[in-house]
Amino acid sequence: MSEAKGTTAEDDSLDRWLGLMSSLPLGLIVVLTFLDVFARYMFSAPIKGSLEIIQYAMALSIFAALPLVTRHRGHVTVSLIDGMLSETLLAAKNKICDVISLVALLLMSWRLWIYAGESMEQNQQTIVLALPQGPLIYTLSVFATLTSVLVLVGLIRPARTEEILL
Repeated sequence: MSEAKGTTAEDDSLDRWLGLMSSLPLGLIVVLTFLDVFARYMFSAPIKGSLEIIQYAMALSIFAALPLVTRHRGHVTVSLIDGMLSETLLAAKNKICDVISLVALLLMSWRLWIYAGESMEQNQQTIVLALPQGPLIYTLSVFATLTSVLVLVGLIRPARTEEILL
């Protein structure tokens, strides 16, 4: 087990992989935005299709971060009643919220998968660069499904710590 948060080496490698998958698109956004602004002001020539690439990278970054944030229970929460609940009721409230999250994630995964298939069949592409939309949407669905699996595992077995679902 690693010293941080009582996690195992497998936990740490999953965190690293998920962190990399969410940070690479962010890095692309930063670099592309800088280069686009630089080219626009220095040469009056913005990078063709940069907005489409940034939109794709933003979607990837959000959905790739979803499993990592969910795994560490890092979502923004409102705890108006938490202080008034016993530990048992608080645990029950958390389980109910996890079940609701699981259902929402499974619905999102399912609908994204269907939409990706439709996008592939219709050969939907971006306007400027003609980037196919189907593969991106399939990828978003996979990340949403991974998040669902992490929530499900957290529901089935008690977490090793309060902060980590798997």
